[in-house]
Amino acid sequence: MTWLYRHDFKCDDNVYENALADFRHDYLRYYPDDSCIRLCRIEESPQLIAIICYRLARHEFIRGGNSKDSFSLLGRHIGQIELYYSADIGKSLKINHGLGSVIGARCKVGDNFTIHQGCTLGCRNGGRPCIGNNVTIYAGSSVLGSVEIGDNSVIGANAVVTRTFPADCVLVGSPAKSVR
Repeated sequence: MTWLYRHDFKCDDNVYENALADFRHDYLRYYPDDSCIRLCRIEESPQLIAIICYRLARHEFIRGGNSKDSFSLLGRHIGQIELYYSADIGKSLKINHGLGSVIGARCKVGDNFTIHQGCTLGCRNGGRPCIGNNVTIYAGSSVLGSVEIGDNSVIGANAVVTRTFPADCVLVGSPAKSVR
């Protein structure tokens, strides 16, 4: 991962330290028994590379740095998932086969979020989703607009969510309905 320390990524040390502290929580979702982050595991996982690039880009964005676009583009290219640096994604993000998924600009996502392939969290009529903690979104689903998804919810495959749902829901269908 020497690309993280190349001279063309101009970040101060605090950006790296803060991003890696956040990334540790993400890493432990994949490898809970590891006592430290193992470089070989990251290099073998496009999802983890996408996440660490998001964390670096996010901290650069917050700080007003210039490397956010470079990190974001690198993560998008390697991980094949778009994690916008202006999205506020909580700790312990897990991407399962994230190919083609998007967490759009200014979306808010809680801790312990799991996303599968082909999912979209994005804008509708100018509004952005707010996702609670411990939420999983399965393949092909979309959460669009100014909606809230409560904690401990599951969004089933191919669901289209365009309205707010409380905690502890299982959402299916298009338009999505709660079956629990």
